[in-house]
Amino acid sequence: MMKFKKMKMAAALMLSSSLLLASSASAFNDVEGKDAAITKSLHQKGIIHGVTKDKFAPKSHLTGAQGVKMIVQALELKGKHGGKTGNGAGFWYSHSLQIAKDNGIKLPADFKPNEKLTREAFADILLQGVNATGNYPVVKMYINIADSKSINLDYMNSIQTLLLMNIASLDEDGKFHPKSAINRIEAARLVYNAAEFVRNHQDNTIPDKEGEGHLDQVSYNVEKVNNEVNRVVLTRANQPHPGYGISVAKVEFNEKTAVVYYELLSPEPGKFYPQVVTDSKIETYVASHYQVKIKQLKK
Repeated sequence: MMKFKKMKMAAALMLSSSLLLASSASAFNDVEGKDAAITKSLHQKGIIHGVTKDKFAPKSHLTGAQGVKMIVQALELKGKHGGKTGNGAGFWYSHSLQIAKDNGIKLPADFKPNEKLTREAFADILLQGVNATGNYPVVKMYINIADSKSINLDYMNSIQTLLLMNIASLDEDGKFHPKSAINRIEAARLVYNAAEFVRNHQDNTIPDKEGEGHLDQVSYNVEKVNNEVNRVVLTRANQPHPGYGISVAKVEFNEKTAVVYYELLSPEPGKFYPQVVTDSKIETYVASHYQVKIKQLKK
């Protein structure tokens, strides 16, 4: 009787193990390794679909319409009117194109929904999509790209920024291949990384300067000094005169984050200031492994 119970337990363990393996398997049998987890996650969210039930065709080229649809869905962008195109008429991609337009995303002048999309054009659309979710601070530095001479200058900043955000990467030869048509698995990797970036950094966006009280809003940049140290520059922009300053009160560190607390300085009574619009700046330094956040010190 004891032997039978042990056999039942062993069978149950084998079944649970097989279910676990099945749950972590790829959604498509033509995708392996890290890409399997990426495509499974995107497929479960309805962001990508296979060309058949079990085939993704990872090396097939992506069309412009497919690329825009992936981006707006992965970043969960919303249209002004729920993304509707007005009268409900249009092509299958009209909904996504309208959402992109509503979020200020400008498509290439030669954009054609049913034709291939280059890697540089996809990168530019993707960064615009990321920026539509918030204004994120990025460490300022130039990344050398071996085939940079092939990049359209209108797209260079987008590619550099995606590389700095670790959303995009170069190949083993340091090339981006900007003019190559982007394929389905390359696009899947990029939109997955972009969505993860937004999810991990949503609480660290820089406030918009528009609206009430914008004179007291502070932005910041993180600039690389060397591999160990970053410079954090805080800016209180568009002040009526230099008397409206800013100072760093303190910096608090935890395991992963450096919180820079700042104070807003008011003009000294009776002191004369030149009436010129001024950007007040202050800087401090933190170790490069910290994620930087800023907060106003409340008195």
